[in-house]
Amino acid sequence: MRRLLLLGITAVIAFGADAPKPKYSERQRNFWSFRPIQNPAPPTPQDAVWARSAIDRFVLSKMEAKGLKPAAPVSKEALLRRATYDLIGLPPTPDEIKAFLADQSPRAFEKVVDRLLASPRYGERWGRHWLDVARYADSTGADEDHRYPYAWRYRDYVIAAFNRDLPYDRFVMEQVAGDLLPPPAGKEVNEDGIVATGFLSIGPRLIAEQDKVKMLYDFIDEQIDTTTRGLLGLTVACSRCHDHKFDPIATKDYYSLAAIFANSKSFSKIGTTGVSEIYYAPTAPSAEVKIYQAHQAKILKVRREIEMRMYDEAARFAAPLRSQVAIYMRAVFEGKSDGLDAGVLARWQKFLKPDRDPRPLIDAWFKATPQTYKEVADSFQQRFDKEAAEWDRRVAEWKTKSDEARAKDLPIPSRPGLKDGEVMFLRAVLLDRAAPFSLPEKWPEPDSVKQLTAQMATLREASPPEPPMACAVTEGEPVKQRVFVRGDAGSPGDPVTAAVPEVLTAANPQPEFGPGSGRLEFAKWIASPKNPLTARVMVNRIWQGHFGEGLVRTPSNYGILGSRPTHPELLDYLASQFIAGGWSIKAMHRAMMLTATYQQSSDTTREKAEEDPENKLLSHFSRQRLDVEEIRDAMLAMDGSLDLTMGGTLQSGTGTDGENDSKRLSINPNTTKRRTVYLPLRRSNLPTLLNLFDFGDATTTCEGRDHTNVAPQALFMMNAPFVEQRAVTLSKEVPDVAHLYLRVLGRHATGEEIAEANEYIAKRGFKSFARVLLASNEFIYVD
Repeated sequence: MRRLLLLGITAVIAFGADAPKPKYSERQRNFWSFRPIQNPAPPTPQDAVWARSAIDRFVLSKMEAKGLKPAAPVSKEALLRRATYDLIGLPPTPDEIKAFLADQSPRAFEKVVDRLLASPRYGERWGRHWLDVARYADSTGADEDHRYPYAWRYRDYVIAAFNRDLPYDRFVMEQVAGDLLPPPAGKEVNEDGIVATGFLSIGPRLIAEQDKVKMLYDFIDEQIDTTTRGLLGLTVACSRCHDHKFDPIATKDYYSLAAIFANSKSFSKIGTTGVSEIYYAPTAPSAEVKIYQAHQAKILKVRREIEMRMYDEAARFAAPLRSQVAIYMRAVFEGKSDGLDAGVLARWQKFLKPDRDPRPLIDAWFKATPQTYKEVADSFQQRFDKEAAEWDRRVAEWKTKSDEARAKDLPIPSRPGLKDGEVMFLRAVLLDRAAPFSLPEKWPEPDSVKQLTAQMATLREASPPEPPMACAVTEGEPVKQRVFVRGDAGSPGDPVTAAVPEVLTAANPQPEFGPGSGRLEFAKWIASPKNPLTARVMVNRIWQGHFGEGLVRTPSNYGILGSRPTHPELLDYLASQFIAGGWSIKAMHRAMMLTATYQQSSDTTREKAEEDPENKLLSHFSRQRLDVEEIRDAMLAMDGSLDLTMGGTLQSGTGTDGENDSKRLSINPNTTKRRTVYLPLRRSNLPTLLNLFDFGDATTTCEGRDHTNVAPQALFMMNAPFVEQRAVTLSKEVPDVAHLYLRVLGRHATGEEIAEANEYIAKRGFKSFARVLLASNEFIYVD
């Protein structure tokens, strides 16, 4: 046994045979979701006239077996509203309603579907569905909540991928291993592929965690969970500490996947303490990157020279003071100032002032008495001298290395860092910005520093632009993974190599992993048409997006505790058609939406409610509440104020902010008219509007939004300034009640409704009635 130090983390390596493979029963291996995908022939229902497609025949046969009949077709107005929200997340315009009602051709609705799928708004809506699966956000979350400055590029990639109907198998491979796929013809860099690996890199991270092994493997666990639940519908992460309690997935399977991600680089610097640094990848050609990096190295070199000169200046200022720690402390206690620097004494007085918060570092000083304060002050002087000696040793080493680097025209190393618990008192007295012995704020810069500052400004002005960057992963240093007993990295067990869960290899053979991380082999295995899960999981997510519930009602759990498919043959039929059709998501939309099943009304009967209360048999269309993005975007679209600019970011800056800093808040949705998908999401503080309407927490892969119905939602619709402004604008833009109904509810008002509305308007005004419609259930829900 030997140990390999990698990125400041000790990875244990053992030699010997792999642990024996677990044995599973035939029943476990033949669980429905592990069996190969079939392509069943559509059944022949009794009412063959109703069925417009093979999908309808599967659905109708199930209904007939329970003695149920499908609902009547939905009205054209309701169908257009349903389809428009489904595909682009916005309401149909009055002109679109008029055109569809006027089109009496058999292909009228098919033309609507094709028009919506061709709209750039489609990618914004369905890209958001995927971003839920990918737990997209623009920051790390947790206490530090550092920004992801380039996460928006992954979001834009997803939107563009849906708009151009990127085949789903290719989409999957790019998410997991896009950086390892060859670039397009004539390109040096696979820019899209690198950006796509944001799927693995934009999860929540505790980068300030001091246990770096735990930090790394918690992030790997998050990558495994998102990948396996999001793409395969399996809860593999449940096997981190023990074999899966229900599914045939062993801990060894989990750590075989961990081996893939442990050999992939997600951090540019981990170290042993402090805040770890996130890896960001340039997506420009290497020559462009090198030119930029070389110029930044020049700027850094000058900055380090300035740091050294200012450090020397600070050292000269503090040199006569370093032996006077006890003198200043006693002066503060005695209230004297004779012969002491007034500015330094003022900073000592502030430093030694009692605070409401505990200050263990100088607790002994606060307990000092007139009899003991001199002794206590002397003990602090002794501590300072001891810590200063250690600090001076480090600085001397730094200066020697800096002189050597300068002589060889190499980058000058940064000033020595400090670990938690080191030279605490020296830091508080000398090194911190407001320390008593630090340089005064208005200290004049030496001429040499002024010259260097001007030089740095010139270099910055001449700097080439930063190459495009992405939140991404890349190949890392080789690590031999071992099973961690009970999930504890301090208890390494059997060695493992990269592999996929053994129970899935009957239908889709174990890939041959070569050198490197194994991500590319893993990605190809997931995207294989032989994989029993990938196509099933995705067609089910598409079905869920249209019908509100999937054929499998646990879209991210196809294991024992997950729901069984309501229509298993239909699920396999769709999956096989998905693969045969080139993994086209848009083709799946067409296939599902052009069915009689999709075009049913939401009307139901007592018989259906008793026989099938959850509408699993699809004997009518289930009403669905608009998502928060649809509510906000629709209101902006209705009053003509929606900004349809695509792409880019509304977030600025890098790093984190103070715990109570307003910059740490997510952007207020009221400050922009952009579509909601473009709002930056700070994980630790999502906008209140999103939380109110069940957006989720963006910390784990999401299999579907909750749809609560609570009083604060109604209060928002009644009282929010955002809704008020929409009502004001609508009342100015829309000439009468009839047009208001078309704009807000997507249908023509009846004569009775117009009469009642005019009666209301006569008493309370047109703006008030506009708000009534915006707050109505008919707007919030789609039939």
